[in-house]
Amino acid sequence: MKSVSELSIHDRNGGSADLEWRNSRASQAPLYSAVKLSKISKKKAVTNGVLPLAKASSLAKMVGGTRPTGSVVEEADWPPSLRRYVERSYAACTDKQRFSLEKQLNQIISSIRANKKLQSHDWDARPLPKACNPVVRPAKGVAHVKRTSVSANFDASLNDFGSEERKEQRLQRFRKEAEEAKQTAYANTLATMAPVPHTGDVLNWDADTIVGTCSKLEKSYLRLTSAPDPAAVRPLPILRQTLDLLKRRWVENSDYTYICDQLKSMRQDLTVQRITNGFTVEVYEQHARIALETSDLGEYNQCQTQLKQLYALGLPGHTMEFLAYRILYFLYTRNKSDINMALAAMASTDKQDPVVQHALGVRHALATGNYFRYFQLYATAPNMGGYLMDNFVDRERCTALQKMCRAYRPRLSLEFIAQSLAFDTTEECTKFLADLNIPVLGGGQVDGEQLTVDMKAALPCAVAAMQKYEKVDIKGQIY
Repeated sequence: MKSVSELSIHDRNGGSADLEWRNSRASQAPLYSAVKLSKISKKKAVTNGVLPLAKASSLAKMVGGTRPTGSVVEEADWPPSLRRYVERSYAACTDKQRFSLEKQLNQIISSIRANKKLQSHDWDARPLPKACNPVVRPAKGVAHVKRTSVSANFDASLNDFGSEERKEQRLQRFRKEAEEAKQTAYANTLATMAPVPHTGDVLNWDADTIVGTCSKLEKSYLRLTSAPDPAAVRPLPILRQTLDLLKRRWVENSDYTYICDQLKSMRQDLTVQRITNGFTVEVYEQHARIALETSDLGEYNQCQTQLKQLYALGLPGHTMEFLAYRILYFLYTRNKSDINMALAAMASTDKQDPVVQHALGVRHALATGNYFRYFQLYATAPNMGGYLMDNFVDRERCTALQKMCRAYRPRLSLEFIAQSLAFDTTEECTKFLADLNIPVLGGGQVDGEQLTVDMKAALPCAVAAMQKYEKVDIKGQIY
C-alpha cells in the first residue's frame, strides 16, 4: 500500500501534482485540505503556526477537500498585500477555526477576483475574516459584552457573501436607497422652486383667480384658451341679475339653444372666480331642470355631477329632489353598480322623503317586472321626474308589450292596451304600435267593431323593437 506522501492527483492540465497531507500535532493546527507544492520543496515545514504563501495561495484551488469551479488564481497573480492578508489571517486564527478560515478566505478571494478587483483592493485595510475573531460566549453570571454593529454585521455577511439570496437583498436595498434619494431630491426641488407663471396650457388657479368687472347681463359662452380677462367676466351681483333675466326669457320664449348658451357662460364666470355658494347651486339646479324639460340628458348629467359635489360641501339646495333624479337617471342608463352605490350612501331619513320614495318605487317596479305599477308611478311622477322618465318609457312599453303578447291570446282590445301602457288616448297608442309595425285590426265605431291587436303576430315585432334600446352613449343617451 502506498504511503500518503506517494499519493498524487491529476491537475487541470492532465498532469499530476504531488500532495502533502499534514497531520494534526500538538504544536501546529490541523489543515484539513490538500495543498499544492509546485514551487517549494515538499520538505519545507510550517513554523510558528503560520502557513507559507505557497500553501496559502492554494486556497483558491481547493478548500475542504473539494475543488472550486471556474478559473484558479495563481500565486504569481497575487499582490503582496493579499499575501500579507492571508498570513495575518492564519496567524490570528485558532486551531479549531482553521477549516472555517479556509472557506472564508476562499469566498472572499473568489468574490473579489470575480469583480476584477484583486489588484486594486485594499487588503491591508480589510478586516480579518470572522474565523480569526471567534465570539467568546460569557459564562453564566457574566454580563454579555455586545460587539459593535458594524463589525458584527460585516462578519455575519461573509459566510454567504456571494449567495443569490444576499445578492437579491443587496439589489433591493440599492433600489430602495435610490428611490428614497429620488423622492428627497424631488421634495427639495419643490421647496426651492419659485411659483411657475401661467404658461397658457394649464391655469394656476391661485394666481389666476380674478374678480370680474363686466356689467353686461348677456354674454355668449366661449371656451377659454388663455387666462380669463376680468373685463370679460361678470361679478356676482351681475350674475344674479342675469339669472333672473334668463328665467323670464325661458317662460316667454323657451329658446333652449339661447338659454343653454347663457347658462353655460354663467357657470364659466362662476368657475373662474371660484364662487362656490348657494347661488352657484341655484344656477346648476336651474340649468339641470331646463335640460330635463328639453331632454338634453348630456347637459343634465354635467349639472348633476357638479351638484353632487356642491351638496357634499354642505351648501343649501334641493338635495332630495336631485337625489330622486339621480336614481331615475341610473335606471334610464341601466347602471346597476351606480344604483347600488347610491342606495348604500343614502341615509334612513333620505328614504323617507316622498320624492325619493317615488324614485325607489320605480326602481322596485322595474326590478320585479311589475309594469302595471311602473306606469302608475309614471303618471304620478313629482317635480321634473316625468320628463326624465319620458326618456325610457317607450323602452318599458316594449318590454311590457312582450309580456302582454305572451299572456293574452288571440286578440286584445286597443283601449285596454292604451290604458295599461299609460297612453292618454288610443290615437297615441295606435301611432306607437304602427312604429313597431304592429297592425290594428277592426273598423272602429263606424263599422261597429272594436279595435283589436293580434297578440301572436305582434310578439316578434315587440321583440325586434328592443334592439334599438341596447346601447347607451357616454352622455347617457340611447342610440
